Amino acid sequence: MPKEDWILVLVFLVIGLLFIGLVFVFFTFRGKEAKEVSIKARLSAKELLEFLNTKENDLQKLQEYSEIAKSYYLEYLEEYSDFDVEFVVGLSSHKAVNAKLVLEVERYFKKINPAREKLIEKALVKGLDRR
Repeated sequence: MPKEDWILVLVFLVIGLLFIGLVFVFFTFRGKEAKEVSIKARLSAKELLEFLNTKENDLQKLQEYSEIAKSYYLEYLEEYSDFDVEFVVGLSSHKAVNAKLVLEVERYFKKINPAREKLIEKALVKGLDRR
């Protein structure tokens, strides 16, 4: 076999190994992200409230917790009857939160459950007083 053929085979072998390595890395990171999302999705109402009240949370974590709370709002409300009130108090009293996120969550909870509108407003005031 001529020398040029060996070089060509070697180049294709290196390209193939790089491709296999990239595919492996892609699927490894993709699986890790899916696992993190599924773990967060299985939080109970009490666990979510405990995570929310942790002082080390930054705005990004608070946004993640808010998305989970909005996604599973009715299930959490069945599990813990004052979930929405406690969540709004905890969120609005946190130092790292911005007004847009608090109002977005409050508006969503009021829209889904208009009967608890007054309680949620009182919870917002209570949370802001704690701050």
